Amino acid sequence: MEEKFVITEISRGVMVGKEEYPKGTISFSHTLKYNELIFHFSGQATVFFDDLILETKPNTIRFLPEGTTKRYDVDLYEQGECIDVFFSADRPVSRQAFVIKVSQNEKLGALFKKLFSTWVSKKEGYYFESVSLLYRIFAEMQKDTAKPNRHKLKIAPAMDMIHSDFLKRDFSLSELAAICKMGESYFQKLFKEIYGISPKKYIIQLKI
Repeated sequence: MEEKFVITEISRGVMVGKEEYPKGTISFSHTLKYNELIFHFSGQATVFFDDLILETKPNTIRFLPEGTTKRYDVDLYEQGECIDVFFSADRPVSRQAFVIKVSQNEKLGALFKKLFSTWVSKKEGYYFESVSLLYRIFAEMQKDTAKPNRHKLKIAPAMDMIHSDFLKRDFSLSELAAICKMGESYFQKLFKEIYGISPKKYIIQLKI
């Protein structure tokens, strides 16, 4: 996620209930007119966005960049609730979709709820207050993700190799760990902390 950007518009904020989408695979439009920032309060799903596989669970935030994507499918295996904020910025917030597990989930969850209630109230000044709340959310996200981002850089060499060669050959855990110059158990721990699944399952889902 970029450290500096200007929010140019909030298009809408919506709350998605547990019964809104049935379990199973849901295919969404491949063109996103706005960036989306989604806080998941409950439920579990696997999101296939471009070449990425993203695991959403309770107290995770999912970001989707505006523009055209090759694939946007969601395998929903536990229905849940989330708040989705659609917005634009003066520059790419992130060129890739991502999911983060937040440690300050009560604070961030409360900010999303406040933004949603402010948005739907349509009271005097609601728009500027909503923008202010979205900035506060991004500020808390930057504080919360400093450590995971450092970890992501540590395993970046392995991720580059996986994404370039996953259709051509198989990878062992020892090979992936070695290219990142770390032990197998530590590599697997960092991988699961960032992506929510093991390296083996991640590669299998990429192939599927």
